[in-house]
Parts: sequence; C-alpha cells; structure tokens
Amino acid sequence: MKALRLKLFQETACYKKPFASKVAETYPLPPYSTVKGMIHALLNANEFIPMRLSVQGTYEAKLLDYQRYYFFKKKELSCFPLVLDGLARVEFSYDKNEITTMPMYTHLLHNVHLLIHVEAEQRTLEQLIHAIEHSTTHYSLGRWEDLVRIDEYKLVEVQELEEEREETLQRDAYVPAQLLAREIKSIPYQLNWKYEIVNGIRQWEKINVGYVQKGIEAPEGVSIDEDGELVFYHL
Repeated sequence: MKALRLKLFQETACYKKPFASKVAETYPLPPYSTVKGMIHALLNANEFIPMRLSVQGTYEAKLLDYQRYYFFKKKELSCFPLVLDGLARVEFSYDKNEITTMPMYTHLLHNVHLLIHVEAEQRTLEQLIHAIEHSTTHYSLGRWEDLVRIDEYKLVEVQELEEEREETLQRDAYVPAQLLAREIKSIPYQLNWKYEIVNGIRQWEKINVGYVQKGIEAPEGVSIDEDGELVFYHL
C-alpha cells in the first residue's frame, strides 16, 4: 500500500490537551485530529476524507511561556462573535463585564521534527502532493501561530514488518493500543479522531494509543516503508 511520507519541522509548537484549564499542557506529539486538520486545510476540504495516519517525532526541549487568556464569565451572552465556521465577519459589540482575562502558563515544544505517514486513496495523495508543491500560503500545526515547514514529502510503499526482523524505534511514536505488548512502557492517551455534531456539540470518536519513546524494539504487527522507516497505523 502506498503512503505519503512527510518530514515536518516546527520551531515551537503547543498541541494543547482539550481538558487542560489552569495550564495549557501540550501533547508530546500532535494528536491525529490535529494532523488530519492540517491535511484537510492543505486540500481545502469541506468534508471528511478517509485516511490512516502514523505520527512519530522528537523535540529538543520543553519550554514555558506566559500568556494572557480571555474567558467568557458565563455561557449565555447578550451577543457572541463566534460561529461554527470561526469568527463571524460582522460588526458586533459586547459588554466588557462579560469577559475576563487570566495569565496562564503554556507548555511549548522546541525544535520539533515530525515523521508522518498518510495512507489514503491514490487520488487524495496526488492532490495532497499538488497542494504542497503549489501552496502560496503558510500552514500551522497546533495553534495558529505554530508554523510548520515541510522539509520532505515522498510517496512510499508500506508493508507489514516481517516477524523475524528486528527494528528499533528511531523516534518517539503514537502506537495503537492493540499493538502494544504489556512489557512495553508507554503513556496511554485517548486521541481525538473524527467528530459528529450532536445537538450542536462535537462528539468525538477516540483512538486508544500509547506514547512510546525511541530506543525500544518495534512491537509485532507494525509496518515499515521502503526506506526502512517504521509505520504505526491505527486500525
């Protein structure tokens, strides 16, 4: 099966955990939904595109930033400038007493190098390559200000790793839970994948993974591409 392999770089990034409130904590790697969002943005997609992802990477250090965050004091407001598609392009006014601010620590990853495999229909991969080669704008991964640089993109053949072949992880990775043996040390996460709008609220489908650090032997059932890069697809 062919996949598009992307090598990305970010000087700083924060992949904010959804329930982090007092501190803007970051995932160690971008979750699937964040990567998928960038891919959909590259394609200017207005509907969900079926795909599978493998996310690996490293970062040099974790930093702390101090930022001002704005909050609404209550759920019901006299006016609200947001719509489902983002900021409404209309004139609006609001009562300053409805909004408050709070300083908050933000975790930032520094010098992030990512290796991402995207498996999708051939036509989708070709459209993605065309978008990368003819893009006239910048893209981000994480927050709006977390710019991403595409250092390499390549179509590669991916196949299942042979049982007798031993490979060592060269990068930290999200490994689907069903591929992890009990003796492999990992940090468990439930990563957002796809959502549906139910009564105006996003209901997320989640994928159970383990965050595994580089240096361990690759578990059984993983794949490998033609250049020897390991691939950890979710099922």
